Amino acid sequence: MGAPGHGDPVVVVGAGIVGLSCAWFLRAAGAEVTVLEAGDRVGGGASRGNAGAICPSLTEPLAAPGMIRRALADMRRPDAALHVDPRYVPRMASFLARFTAAASPEAYARGSRALAGLASGVIGAYEELATEGIGTHVRRDGYVFAHRDASAAAEEHRMIARMAEFGVCARPSEIFDGDGLRALEPLLSTAIRAGFVLPEERWIDPSRLVDDLDRAIRDAGVRVIEGAGVDAMHDLGDEIELESTGGRFHGSNVVLAAGAWTRALCAGLGLRVPLLPGKGYSFALRPARMPSHAVFFSDAHVVASPMGARLRIAGTMEFDGTMDRFNRRRIDAIVRGLDDVLTGVDVADRTEEWVGPRPMTPDGLPLIGAVPGHPRVLVASGHNMFGVTLGPATGRAIAGSIVRGEPGIDLAPFAPGRFG
Repeated sequence: MGAPGHGDPVVVVGAGIVGLSCAWFLRAAGAEVTVLEAGDRVGGGASRGNAGAICPSLTEPLAAPGMIRRALADMRRPDAALHVDPRYVPRMASFLARFTAAASPEAYARGSRALAGLASGVIGAYEELATEGIGTHVRRDGYVFAHRDASAAAEEHRMIARMAEFGVCARPSEIFDGDGLRALEPLLSTAIRAGFVLPEERWIDPSRLVDDLDRAIRDAGVRVIEGAGVDAMHDLGDEIELESTGGRFHGSNVVLAAGAWTRALCAGLGLRVPLLPGKGYSFALRPARMPSHAVFFSDAHVVASPMGARLRIAGTMEFDGTMDRFNRRRIDAIVRGLDDVLTGVDVADRTEEWVGPRPMTPDGLPLIGAVPGHPRVLVASGHNMFGVTLGPATGRAIAGSIVRGEPGIDLAPFAPGRFG
């Protein structure tokens, strides 16, 4: 990135991976940027403790055909991979109705195509960051997809092969039996019967990525103000005024990238977005032999990502109406899902237990674009489980929209006002 310039001032609200990515690409395009973070440290919310998967191949909407049936069947199981607290269901009625509509085959196909368009820019955006020393620790060794059931492995193989046809990832390998997978990754137990390898896909330590982005934007002249929660926004026509606990700020444009907290910010401008916190959990293990790939245990909906000397285990989805309440049973559910598929590691000896709120939308698509009636306020949130994957691509599109008037991709499917 070049020396700081004197472009139009832009205020980014939120300093997670998406917000920091927006700040970096905006600054690279010449804008003067200020980042406001409500917490006392950048990278709060869902940014630091996730699996770090950079997985264009898996960017499909959660609202998939059959998902409602599975969710209803699991609702009374507190250890299910997807858990909705029954007490929270009445407050989710509108969200669930939209989710059901989005889970039709036709809507799912449209959503998948839209996400593929955004995901096609993922690797290019990460390569651009890497030229500035951001995220250079990324791993490119690919993923192993491990299944207990051969038919389930074949179904997932077909899905990823379709994404490869969109041009967002390499083609998956042939399907291996359990012995073939264990030859690649001895960490896998005999309970794993089939799977395959997806070469070239990447993963990263998300906490280090946050720190890299934070360092780079500050070095480039971006102001980052922590402890500055936004209380109110005022559209003054030629600029936006923000009142925050860190002071009063003005910008020619504002980007709302506050993750699950973006809903309240949009409401202050008269826009209701059905954005709910779907909490994810993770912890760290130290296996006797670290895998050389990231491993997706698709049956348990768990990802195992090597990060230095530790193996991060991340997964589960919990809707209970809270942002960060820690539910021990969700960790226990992940442990039970891994109990018979790992060897050479003591799952009871775990550290770094974490919970964070993913910003979930009912159709599984992020919110990217202007707030209706407020063209100077753009939303960059609602990335569901794909904030790490899609954050830099979103940042580049936001910067293009603000600085050049052209995002570079079709953002119509992600319009924040699409829910009415």
